[in-house]
Amino acid sequence: TRSLLGEFRAALAPWMVDLYGRRPALADGGAYWSVSPLARDREVTAGGIPVGFEDDSQYFGRLARRALRRLLLTPPELASVPDVAASRYVTLRFLLEAPRLAFVSVWNPTFLTLLVGALDRWAERLVDDVARGTLTPPIALPAAVARRLERRLRPQPARAAALSALLARDGRLSPVEAWPRLRLISCWTSGAAARFLPELERAFPGVEIQGKGLLATEGVVSVPLLGHRGGVVAVTSHFYEFADVEAPARRPRLAHELEHGRQYSVILTTGGGLYRYALGDVVSVVGRVGATPLIEFVRRNGVVSDLCGEKLAEAHVTRALDTATARLGVRCAFLMVAPEMAAPPYYAVFAEAPGVSEAALTRLAAEVERALSESPSYAYCRRLGQLGAMRAVRVHDGGAATYVERCARLGQRAGDVKPGVLHTVPGWSAHLNGVQGVLF
Repeated sequence: TRSLLGEFRAALAPWMVDLYGRRPALADGGAYWSVSPLARDREVTAGGIPVGFEDDSQYFGRLARRALRRLLLTPPELASVPDVAASRYVTLRFLLEAPRLAFVSVWNPTFLTLLVGALDRWAERLVDDVARGTLTPPIALPAAVARRLERRLRPQPARAAALSALLARDGRLSPVEAWPRLRLISCWTSGAAARFLPELERAFPGVEIQGKGLLATEGVVSVPLLGHRGGVVAVTSHFYEFADVEAPARRPRLAHELEHGRQYSVILTTGGGLYRYALGDVVSVVGRVGATPLIEFVRRNGVVSDLCGEKLAEAHVTRALDTATARLGVRCAFLMVAPEMAAPPYYAVFAEAPGVSEAALTRLAAEVERALSESPSYAYCRRLGQLGAMRAVRVHDGGAATYVERCARLGQRAGDVKPGVLHTVPGWSAHLNGVQGVLF
């Protein structure tokens, strides 16, 4: 609704003022704001109202959007590219012709690492397209979309020569070499997303990473401020209440009543028509700016897998994985627990861990099993034989990419897929190891 959009803008405008005011170099360069490949036609209600935005810049007001449009390096037509691989190629094609990229805004950090990871596959092809002013994605685009995109392209022989020199020198296009003016990346950094930050930092050494505030389709809860942990509660937007996770019988707290170090579940009343709506996100209070609390996303509330009464919660699985990997000294590029259907069903630890032996992965599964058995419900199901023992499944290169792709097939937009350590849908063994099985 118009009122809800106004409430979003009341929160996002201060973020932009803080960001560009304290990092003025960002305004002198270009920007990339993520666009999720739709992989299907844009949804429209029966009354003709489009569902969602084509890109994140539409959250902003007319003047701010006009300013952002001058900075954006990818065209809005990118939202019409129906294939994930083609969308990545087209995105890189437009970004590579612009060495002035200074700011990147995405949601999931893996969205960005998967994007720049494609540089290694298509570098020569991309450079050739930049030189000739052409567009040759690995999968053909719809003719109308291709025509609109190609009208925006011109030969750039000088830029292509610079990229070719980098490619010849290093054997690949390093992101920080291709975009030497890149200064800041905005993405999720808390909750399960924190596991993917080391990979992002390796891909973009020396580039500042700012965590996103807590923003959902239903409303905006917090916005980030440079120099502060977490995000400041967006008190000029909605009416906020916070239910104490450890004392659910207590009256929900208002923003000024929040206590440092405690965890709360967010309740929103918004101009979009939601009244005392339980958002389902748990936050922790990490500080204050003036009188306004700083909060940090911890986890989703109520992500529970329950095949036969075991009631595995995401928070418990997170602790189990953190404890097990720390104890064994195992580092994983991708790590997740999910159920597998068998007789009896069981849970598997899916781990992408190059260089880690099979014996170590087996020990990892045993450690996770031991930690999960601290839950009486899980232990009881195991004792009854309703659940089989935890197993380890090695995930080969690209586990995060396969995870995103399957979540997209299950109905989520690729750019909106949140990294998680617990998934409730079975069938991941087939998909994470390249076997095309049945979607449960």
